[in-house]
Amino acid sequence: MTARPHDRKTMYESRCGNKIENCKFTSVKSFYYILKQVNMKRPILLLCLASLSFGLLNGQQSGSDQWYKTPEELIRDIYVSVSAKNSESVDWQKVRSMFIDEAVVILRTSRDKSTQFTVGGFIQDFKDFYQYPEVKTNGFGEKILRLKSMVYKDIAYIATVYSAEITGGQRPPTRGVDLWLLAKKDGLWKITSVVNEVIPAGEELPDEPEWKF
Repeated sequence: MTARPHDRKTMYESRCGNKIENCKFTSVKSFYYILKQVNMKRPILLLCLASLSFGLLNGQQSGSDQWYKTPEELIRDIYVSVSAKNSESVDWQKVRSMFIDEAVVILRTSRDKSTQFTVGGFIQDFKDFYQYPEVKTNGFGEKILRLKSMVYKDIAYIATVYSAEITGGQRPPTRGVDLWLLAKKDGLWKITSVVNEVIPAGEELPDEPEWKF
């Protein structure tokens, strides 16, 4: 998860038309205003407002119900979410929603440097990576090889060992370590930070108990 376009670089060195149904309404208030502008009759207005209100409330509830029940589920899905045939196939808004707005992302960007990103910067860096010809043509994938977690009440720590590769590429997959911190915000698990390190080719993780997972 992680986005490590740089680490991967080392692998690759109307509002409305004439019809109301075309409108995109951001709130009950804006919907009410537009209906007034086209002189809709009150019964239709009330029916539309009731339907929209129910949809908004139902959508909020279902969104909460469908969110990740555990921090492990969220972390597993972010690796899946950033793996795709091309950038257009990635739901970047979904990826953004997995983080708190103030989240910090620190990725290995060269052999002797790591770079700190905002969530927006992290996503843009990933989009840029997807524009490399080989990646744009073949796609990119990441997967978790090993994972361990510590969860206490509304906070969590998750360590993963992952692999990343250009789909069908000739080079062997790159491996790395991601260390994630998560917390519940408004009752939902969110990523607060992640730090990343690449495992050099031919090397393994330290032969110590904490790394045996």
